[in-house]
Amino acid sequence: MAKLELVNGLPRMTAEASAPTIYDETLVVVASGAGAGEINGPITAGIPVTLPSSKTYTADELEVYLNSDRLISVFDYNHDSSTTVTFTFEIVVSDVIRFRIDRSS
Repeated sequence: MAKLELVNGLPRMTAEASAPTIYDETLVVVASGAGAGEINGPITAGIPVTLPSSKTYTADELEVYLNSDRLISVFDYNHDSSTTVTFTFEIVVSDVIRFRIDRSS
């Protein structure tokens, strides 16, 4: 894979081994007694959900998935703060929420 970057002030294509994932965490929604990698649910629309490990993000870099389907910012969820999101619909028990960042913006 190659990327475009400035080298001595000129744009150049440079080799890049891969697009490293710098954050990839999953939360499973459980009825009660949430442990590591879990969150108690159901989660009502508009209730903030904190990213695992209190990861901070910017809106442009965060990808959010629900049961393997990529969600759309603003339509499916909102950026609440640099560590939380709020969903626009209820998240139910047994749902799997995945938060992912490929690289810094």
